[in-house]
Amino acid sequence: MESTSQRVSLFGVAALVLFAGAASLSAVRAEPFAGDVPTLVWIDAGWSENEISTSASFQGPNGIGATVDFEDVFDIPGSKATARMFGTARISPNRRYIDFGYVDINRRGSRVLEQDLTWGDYTIVANGSSVTADFNTAFIYAAFRYDFLHVEQVHISGSAGLTWINLSTGLSAQGTINDSDGNFYSSSYEKKASTGAPVPMIGINLDWALTRRLVVRTYTRFFRLNMSDFNGGLNESGVRLNWYFVKNFGLGIGYDRTDLNLKELSVGDGNVIKANYYFSGASLFINLAF
Repeated sequence: MESTSQRVSLFGVAALVLFAGAASLSAVRAEPFAGDVPTLVWIDAGWSENEISTSASFQGPNGIGATVDFEDVFDIPGSKATARMFGTARISPNRRYIDFGYVDINRRGSRVLEQDLTWGDYTIVANGSSVTADFNTAFIYAAFRYDFLHVEQVHISGSAGLTWINLSTGLSAQGTINDSDGNFYSSSYEKKASTGAPVPMIGINLDWALTRRLVVRTYTRFFRLNMSDFNGGLNESGVRLNWYFVKNFGLGIGYDRTDLNLKELSVGDGNVIKANYYFSGASLFINLAF
């Protein structure tokens, strides 16, 4: 798992960019933001190589279920390449935008157990039992954003919106099973759970046009929610550099991180998922501007 210093580094980059942008305001020329690049719609679509960490528990109606490190116990890959998309649509001549984005990560792993595993109200005994597990997530984001600083080549804005989280996890096993009544039997076992939940998000964004075709964009957004079916927090942040080699098209590089802390997520019939899950990584984008 990443260290605290690695987490802070992303925010440090954003802070340095913000400071440099503010310091250079007096020197920028009086011209439109990123003068050669349209600002009605921006879309970044590309590929991200993510490092991932997942620890989770699945508790049944009896409240049983130990926390499991998915990458270690189930040999699920700790890295995954996946598609990413971010976008912005301007909805007024200045200052007001709609932001949107999407990323999903699906992983599966299998191995023969080396120690007993409790999942829900059942324990799979490690006497040659084999298990297959999956942990799948999708994050769909939409928000309203407003520039509270809108000066030539530097825009700083606040946002309010929602990240819809789709989460599914499942485990199947073949071997010796111990049920909640203490009975042992040789059998197959399968348990799956999935749910979706909207998480309200607030954030801050910086867009800084370094030149007429070179743009730095950063974002940080977060929230915590405690309600009947969901108790947890979500933090998302990123920074990217876009170079538009022609008016409407460009290339970009970036780094993004998502941290999900699920203290409790109800998935029906008395079942509860708890998880600490993060993914982060560098990205390459194709940029579209209209």
